[in-house]
Amino acid sequence: MEKKILVITSSLAEQVQLLLLLTAAGYTPTCCESLPSALTALESSTFDAIITDPIIMDTPPQKMTAVEFVSLVQKTPNPTTPILVMGDVISLQYIMNTLRSGIARFIPKPFTPTEFIETVSAELCVAEHQHPQKTIISNR
Repeated sequence: MEKKILVITSSLAEQVQLLLLLTAAGYTPTCCESLPSALTALESSTFDAIITDPIIMDTPPQKMTAVEFVSLVQKTPNPTTPILVMGDVISLQYIMNTLRSGIARFIPKPFTPTEFIETVSAELCVAEHQHPQKTIISNR
């Protein structure tokens, strides 16, 4: 079953790079450049994971942190969707605070394509084991 991934980044170059990486790895990515487009995507589809920048652009000049975004995702029909944040390492404390907020993983930049795909794959595997699909078994 193909895995759908929502990518939120305001950088067009990064959208293209991640689109190519994720597609080559067999995932189905949807790219969004802002909070409104991400919320629209979340309303119309379910995703197996969300990858975002630490700061998500809202209606300019407003912004939302990925940590604040967690609370919005928890109000969607798929509240357990893992969120991965990719960003520069500001400090170890910053990364720890991000992870404590409910973010599943922090992907430090710069990363290699292999590191990125391995991290995404590992998180999807963890999420699948934590929230397995309900299977209906018939005795017929």
